[in-house]
Amino acid sequence: DMACKGQGTITLEEGSANARGVDTHFGTEVTPGSQVDVKGHPKLLKVKEVLSATELQLESVASSSLSGSFKVHPKVDQSTMYKQVYQSLCSGQCLGIFPEGGSHDRTDLLPLKAGVAVIALEAHSLHHLNVPIVPVGLNYFRGHQFGGRVVVEFGAPIMIPEEIHASYETNRREATEELLNLVAAAMRSVIIPTEDYKTLQQIFMVRRLWVKEGLKLSPSKAMDLNRRFAVGVHRILRLAERAGADASMLTPTHELEQTDQAGENQEPLKEEELREFQEMRTELEEYMRTLKKLGIRDHQVPQLVWWTVGDLIGRFLYLLVTLALGVIPNVMFNLPIMIVSSRFAVKEQQKSLKSSSVKLAARDVVMSYKVIYVLTCIPILYVFYGLMLWCFTDWTHTSRVLSLLSLPMFAFFGMKASEQGVRAYKDIMPLFRRLVNDEKRREQDALPAQRARLRRQLHKLVNTLGPRLGDLYYDNKVEWTKHMTSFGKEDGSRSPKRENQSRELKARN
Repeated sequence: DMACKGQGTITLEEGSANARGVDTHFGTEVTPGSQVDVKGHPKLLKVKEVLSATELQLESVASSSLSGSFKVHPKVDQSTMYKQVYQSLCSGQCLGIFPEGGSHDRTDLLPLKAGVAVIALEAHSLHHLNVPIVPVGLNYFRGHQFGGRVVVEFGAPIMIPEEIHASYETNRREATEELLNLVAAAMRSVIIPTEDYKTLQQIFMVRRLWVKEGLKLSPSKAMDLNRRFAVGVHRILRLAERAGADASMLTPTHELEQTDQAGENQEPLKEEELREFQEMRTELEEYMRTLKKLGIRDHQVPQLVWWTVGDLIGRFLYLLVTLALGVIPNVMFNLPIMIVSSRFAVKEQQKSLKSSSVKLAARDVVMSYKVIYVLTCIPILYVFYGLMLWCFTDWTHTSRVLSLLSLPMFAFFGMKASEQGVRAYKDIMPLFRRLVNDEKRREQDALPAQRARLRRQLHKLVNTLGPRLGDLYYDNKVEWTKHMTSFGKEDGSRSPKRENQSRELKARN
C-alpha cells in the first residue's frame, strides 16, 4: 500500500547485484532495507546500499537482464506493532491474522507470509510463551452475491514442536519455513483444496450424488465429505501417474508432491480401474453441462417425472404473491441500492483484476465493495425519503418519525419476498420449457435415469477404490492435517494456470 512509483528507469544485469538507473533519484527515493519492484522482474529486490543517485547495491542478484520502470516499497518499522502483539499474547488475548497476506478467489491457498510464524516463534524466544495456532477456514458459496453463504470451520490447534523452537535459535529461516509448512497443512484441513474451480464444482456434485435422497447433512458433515472426495481424487491421480497411464486430462499442471506415504505404499491403478475413473468423470461433466443448459438444479432432477401443469400454476401464483408483497419496498429501497452497489463493485472488480497477479476473476472483492456502497447509500436514501416526508406531507411529526423508523422493516420484507420470488422463478422456467417444448421435455425425462446411473457408478467406484484410501474410506473421523502435506508444495498460485482458469470462470458468468 505504501509503494510509490520511482522516477526514471532501472537496468538490471543477470547475475549482478548492482542496479543502474537512468534519470533516477535514488538518494531521495530509496533507503537501505527498502525494496524495488522492477517491471518484468519476477520478484522484489531488497536494497543493501544506495551508492549514488543512479546506482544501487542489492542484497541478491537479478535473475534476468532487463530495463524498465520501477516502484519503491519503503522499509517499514514494525517494532511498535510487534511490541503490542506480544503484550496482547502475554495477557492471554487472541490475535487474528490472515497469513496469505491478501484476498483472492482461488480454490487453494496462496504462499503464506512469514508473519504468523515469526510472531509465534519470537513470542517463545523473547517471552518464553507457547502460542498455539488455530487454523480457521472460510468456505464461501456464491460469496460474491447477495444471499451467499459462508461456512466457518475451526481446526485443531497447532502446538509448535520444541524441535522447531530449538532450530529457530540457530537457523531462523529454516525454522520459519518448517512452521509455515505446518500452518499451511493445517489451514488446508479446514478448506476444500482443489486444483481449479471446475474440479471444486465436480466435488460438490459428487457429494450430492453420494448422499441418500432426503438426507440433509449438517455443514460440518458436508464439508468433511467434500474434503474426503477432494483428497481421495488427489490420491487417485497420483496412483494413475504411478501406473504410467496417460492421465493428462486428469492431472494438475504442476508435479504432484511426493510426501504422501499412504499413496506411495499403494499399488498403481489397474487399467480397468483407471478407465472406470475416467468414464465416471466424463459422464459427470456431461451431466453437469446438461443441467446448466436446461437451467435445472440437481435436487430438482428426482422430481421431474412428477411435474405437471398444476405445479406450474401453483408456482406461478406463488411468484405473483411474492411480487405483490415485495414490489413496492423493492422498488423504493432495495433495487436502487443494489443497482448502484453492483455497478460500482464491478468497476472495482475490474480494477483489482488488472492490478493483481493472483486473482482469477477478482470475485473476492465484489461483495466487499457491495457492502461498502450499500452502507453508504442506505443513509442517503433514508435522508432523501425523510426530506420528502417533511416537505411534501402535512403529517404530524410523530407520524413522520414512525414512518421513517418503519422503513428498514419494509426493506427487509421486500428483500425476503424477492428471494422467494427468485426461487419461484427458477422453478417455473424448467417447468414452462417442459410443457411447451417437446425436445426439452425429452432431455429432462432422460435426466433421472442418467442421475441414477451416475449414482450406481459412483458407489461402485468408491467400493472399488475406497479401500486404497485408508482412513478416508474406513474412519469416521479423519486427521486432516496429515493428509494436506500432499497439496501445495508447488503452489497452484505459482503455476501458469491463471489465464486458463480465469477464462474458465468468465465463461461461467
